[in-house]
Amino acid sequence: MAFSAGLGGGGTPPTKLEVDATVTFEQVDGGWKVISSALKVVGTVLGIDAAGFEAAAQEAKDGCPISQMMTGNVELSVEATLA
Repeated sequence: MAFSAGLGGGGTPPTKLEVDATVTFEQVDGGWKVISSALKVVGTVLGIDAAGFEAAAQEAKDGCPISQMMTGNVELSVEATLA
């Protein structure tokens, strides 16, 4: 949601965003813990190049309230590609 809002606010609203999330769990100290969350985003966005799309994805990752909640506890990554 932060990514879509950021693109729209920057004057390049997405036509389509497809997101795949991979969340990894590990057993830590006898219990299970989420250790990483990796997002892969493929988007159709008019008026933006690949570098701008990737930069917007990184900004969204860093500015998203959910990402901020997990920072320092979970390894976060995002890979963004234009369709």
